[in-house]
Amino acid sequence: MNSSESAVALGAAVYAAYSLAPTETAAKLTERLRSETLQALGTIYVRPSRAALAAVLASGDRDLLAAVAGHDHLDEDAALDLALLGDPAVGYALLTARGRSERTRDAVWRAADQASPGWRTDVVEPFLAEATLWQVRSALRSALRAPFPEVVRLAVGMLAPLLPPWVIVDGALRIVALTDHADVRGELDALAAVLRESADEHGHTDLADVVDAAARSGDPAAVLRAARAERGGGPEPRPAHDAWLVGLRFGDESETPPGGVDWEAVRGEAARSPFTTRAKVELTRHEGCPPDLVAEAVRDGIRTDSAHRLGPVPMSAAIPPADPGDLAALLSHGLDAGWYGIEDVLDCPGPAGEVLHALHRLAPRRADGADKGGVFHGSGAYRGRLPGAFAPAVARFVAPLGDDPEAWVSLYKLVGRFRGSCRELVAAAVEHASEQRADGTPVAWPKNLDAKFPAEAPEGARRQFYILLAAAPERVQRAVIPALDARAIQHLTVYYPLSPAVRAHVYDVCGMPAAVANAAHWEMPAEVVEGLLDLDDPDVNAYLYDFGAIAQDERVRICAGRRRDGGAGEVAISSALVDLLARTSPSRRRSWLLAALDSGDPTLVRAMLGRTRLNTDVGRLRVAIGLWERHGPDAVAALLDETEYPGRRPGAKHPFPARTHEVLRAAIAASEAGLASLHEALAAARAPEEVARYVIGQGAKAAERLDHFDAEYGTALPWRLLVATDAESPLPALVLEALVGREDCPGELLRAYLARNRVRLYRVTGLEWLDTALTDGRLRTEDLLALGTPAAAVVERLTEAVTAGTLPPRADILAAMAAAGFSPADPDHWAVALRLLPDFPGALPELLATTVSITS
Repeated sequence: MNSSESAVALGAAVYAAYSLAPTETAAKLTERLRSETLQALGTIYVRPSRAALAAVLASGDRDLLAAVAGHDHLDEDAALDLALLGDPAVGYALLTARGRSERTRDAVWRAADQASPGWRTDVVEPFLAEATLWQVRSALRSALRAPFPEVVRLAVGMLAPLLPPWVIVDGALRIVALTDHADVRGELDALAAVLRESADEHGHTDLADVVDAAARSGDPAAVLRAARAERGGGPEPRPAHDAWLVGLRFGDESETPPGGVDWEAVRGEAARSPFTTRAKVELTRHEGCPPDLVAEAVRDGIRTDSAHRLGPVPMSAAIPPADPGDLAALLSHGLDAGWYGIEDVLDCPGPAGEVLHALHRLAPRRADGADKGGVFHGSGAYRGRLPGAFAPAVARFVAPLGDDPEAWVSLYKLVGRFRGSCRELVAAAVEHASEQRADGTPVAWPKNLDAKFPAEAPEGARRQFYILLAAAPERVQRAVIPALDARAIQHLTVYYPLSPAVRAHVYDVCGMPAAVANAAHWEMPAEVVEGLLDLDDPDVNAYLYDFGAIAQDERVRICAGRRRDGGAGEVAISSALVDLLARTSPSRRRSWLLAALDSGDPTLVRAMLGRTRLNTDVGRLRVAIGLWERHGPDAVAALLDETEYPGRRPGAKHPFPARTHEVLRAAIAASEAGLASLHEALAAARAPEEVARYVIGQGAKAAERLDHFDAEYGTALPWRLLVATDAESPLPALVLEALVGREDCPGELLRAYLARNRVRLYRVTGLEWLDTALTDGRLRTEDLLALGTPAAAVVERLTEAVTAGTLPPRADILAAMAAAGFSPADPDHWAVALRLLPDFPGALPELLATTVSITS
């Protein structure tokens, strides 16, 4: 183990010791294992056990407390308890630890002793030293309230660009209050120098002069209080309000300060230095936020990650919109949050297209290929049904259009440039269709576009039209669909939640080209893919093969030309599927090519062999048998005589080696008995003994051979035979290593691997196979304890379970200790074991026994 690995293992073992020892012994371990505990607390990769934290917090040991105060996993209640100790070393660790709350840091400063030399050496001096400035940056906000004038000065100087002018004056007032009368002028002069030096950065150009004037005054505090009031801060400090206002600059999400928000102070700060978008959005959550600030927050934040923090926003805040997308984003957000009613939104002044876009955003669905917990939000292309609270109102809203295709097409033609409300749009569409009929001019779809391969998500007027048609009753959808162009049909079938009945109606009315266009997309609900597979159409199958998330057994069935219902007759192979396989990358989608292995289709077999090499006699025999069974021996002979394969350079060697040619030509010559001989050869090659021989044959290539086996054999590994072979004579190391990574590898081989190989540190390399085997029961904890080496890696692997108090590993470890005579109540046993652990090569029971031997 290298030094970092040893540190991880030692940390895990130390925390396990505290968890496994009786409570009274754990208290003694802080003394007996003091140096080891300090090392463990310095390791960020291992989480301290609850027992270890409790023992350290109860120890009173200053160094241990300082170490735990700086640990990432210390909870806030414990941090606050440590702050109350008033210890400078502990306080400094709390102040500079990542992620500590302002509440904890304020508690540290409140407990500080201004007169204590320790606080000056352990806290003040590191704060002022340039070498450690990087450590204290996170504590500067709280340092504004520190009881040390020089620390306050540092905080004011570094944070000045983020502070309102009166808060800077408050810093000067605090310095005056903390300083002996004789030293006030010197401290204020120092603050003025800091402010003057950085005036170009913070913009408080006159504050250095104010502090200078206070320094030379007989009553510095009075001068500063007057300056505070002149700069918008009022005559007296408002700590809670000003902390809230400063917190906006730091991204805080805080409750409204007592007494409410001083909006004039907010405006002054915004004028001095504009707030971030996140801060602007946060302002809307507080009562009385002025309309102009709300509108600005909407404009800047409605389409950002901060939008979810917006407070209730009046609809007028985005009307007229500064950007067309703002209105849609606000309306969809407001509907989702319950700020607006659907009827109000449909009556909202236009443009109607943006209101319809808002409805579009309200109906996301997770595409099948998305992350399992994910959703395509708002602007995502895939739509589900409108939420139940909105669907009835939208259905009533489109009712005037009825099942009149011309009225619907009129709506599509008008929506892109219509400036009025949605209700006005529907009325205008009905009127337009009526006028056109009166003039004898049918309303037709304005621009007929073909489907795209692959499909592309709709935008603009098409998207706005589709969300309404998708919300209409099925009878309306059936009536309107024949009036749409091929692109619209594709959009509706790919991206919108049509019922199976309407989808079948689309295929009936528009023919199989509509189903083919539907299949040309990667992300579709499983039920849509199932329905398309049930059509058994060659071209639909080809596009599903390319774009659909279909299982490998479906690809095999399609290549074999079998009907999905298992009925008689064959499904033809589309030329599109042949072309697809001829251009498929073997490095990315070899399984797509190998689906043709047993197909017996000459064109697919040629395409497959042109793109990928078959590595086993079994794979080559399966190809030949498939061809023979579907097309007779002549098809096999034609394959052997073939000289050109798609994707292979002219003149290249035949994809089958000479020995396979000999076997196949002999079978062809044997006529009727030839096919039987090939079946016999295949069965012999798949026999357990032959499979084991193939896998074991070249140990250095075991992983590669297993890949070839999985791809081409079409059968299971003979695990019983492999276990028996290993028991008789150990399998080659690389073969065993390749086998244990498989999820069906039996426990006998897993235990054999553990007994012969060192376990690597889990947190350093990860051991998925070990994790999986312990989880599914093929390995037990006692197997790992008894066989795993080195002991340090085993302890590290199990420590999280022990820390969490999971009983099986805890009980198993205690049982192993008892068997070795190791007493978890004896601090000396723990001390010796931990000192042996980093370099101990054996298993954990051996370590325990060695410990007992040494201590006795």
